[in-house]
Amino acid sequence: MENTQNQQDHPTSTDETKVIGNYLISALDMEDEISNSVFCDYMDADNWPAELKPDIFQKIREYLTVLIEDTRKHRKIILGFIQKYGRDKQSQ
Repeated sequence: MENTQNQQDHPTSTDETKVIGNYLISALDMEDEISNSVFCDYMDADNWPAELKPDIFQKIREYLTVLIEDTRKHRKIILGFIQKYGRDKQSQ
């Protein structure tokens, strides 16, 4: 019983790695969801009111493109974190 309590108080590297990995994977899923369901959907003129002027829509697309590119950068950063902190060193 004491050994079990000690394991809970001081998780092994593998336990910590799994937790960190799961958090990072969740963050990656959120980034993907934001990018795909919000930014990309609004790149299509059909998702905007028909009265929207083409020059304004083009400006919106330019801003959305910046956000999409930033999201891709975030994805690369999170993947780097997963590689560095979210994998068991022994299994690499």
